[in-house]
Amino acid sequence: MPSVGRSYKTVRNERKYPYIVELPASVRAGLDVALSRQIIEFHKTRTLAPRHGRTIEKEGHFYYRWCFSDLPTAHAFIQEFGGSLIEPERG
Repeated sequence: MPSVGRSYKTVRNERKYPYIVELPASVRAGLDVALSRQIIEFHKTRTLAPRHGRTIEKEGHFYYRWCFSDLPTAHAFIQEFGGSLIEPERG
């Protein structure tokens, strides 16, 4: 799977917080400002630090990843913003 944004921190987040949600974005440059603010508010109301994963490109589409330590929070994120839960890469 091609990885666009790969840093030590994002890879570490994906290993440490195994419940990863991929959210599609219309452009590589980033998410809509209003949506970004809503995502930050989601984390604030749950007293969570936002944990970003890698930015992924699949078939010309970009996906931004958020990492969570528990499945219920990942599902709540999907319920509010869409996206899909992915299986963590092993190894």
